[in-house]
Amino acid sequence: MIRRFTSSGSPWEALAGYSRAVIDGRWVFVSGTIGTDFSTGLLPDGAAEQAERAIDTIAATLAEGQATLADIVRVRVFVPEPADVAAVSEVIRRRIGPSRAANTTICSPLAVPGARVEIEVTAHRSGETQPAHTATALVRAPAALAFAFLADGLALGNWALGCFGTADQGDGLFLGHSLFDGRPLLVRIAVDPERLEVTYRLGSDPDRLVPRIGARAEPLRASEADPQACQVSMTAERTPDMTAEHWRRLITTHETEILLIKAQIERRAPQASPHR
Repeated sequence: MIRRFTSSGSPWEALAGYSRAVIDGRWVFVSGTIGTDFSTGLLPDGAAEQAERAIDTIAATLAEGQATLADIVRVRVFVPEPADVAAVSEVIRRRIGPSRAANTTICSPLAVPGARVEIEVTAHRSGETQPAHTATALVRAPAALAFAFLADGLALGNWALGCFGTADQGDGLFLGHSLFDGRPLLVRIAVDPERLEVTYRLGSDPDRLVPRIGARAEPLRASEADPQACQVSMTAERTPDMTAEHWRRLITTHETEILLIKAQIERRAPQASPHR
């Protein structure tokens, strides 16, 4: 599954470089949330009112991961003043209590002046996860070479039909265009050299790119095939807003792209074997 990140627009997220939530499969991990109204930047006066507002933000965040307050399995509550614990706990009981989540409440100072409560939750979404599609190919080239190709933003412009003809924009950012409708698309590539994995973060705003596609080069055991061969896979998840027609096109596109990836990697490999 591809890990996704959400933002509420809080200035603290930009300052400290974190996400409002991380969505990983059925799990949704929501950062500590205070009762700020992000449309005004103001905090209500009372601790109970701040708890209500914080839970409103948490509920909206969970919805982005297709979860609800009923899916919460863990709650951590931070309250600076012990005298506010009872009022905050009553809000927690009423709003989150039906989930019967594990709960820890701590009296501790908070980083934001005027904040009287901060709430952090973990949810496990019920139901099936969003469908995903994986396209794979046996590539007659070393896995390290395949990984380097997958991590190359300019090479991506030769096989990604939705982000074709990439140009380097600096700071690890590449700009391509869709062969389907001509729309521009930005991509930033995150790499994991130890696992030979890459994640393509896509979008139109360089500050709000979303991880949508993952790819991996996996060495094969010598007993399975040529010791210089590897398996390359590419996985995409179907997002909640994706229509059936769009999803079918994405699957067909990935099956085509994996063949382009295979051909171009093998062409770069020393003494590459002919395609089969």
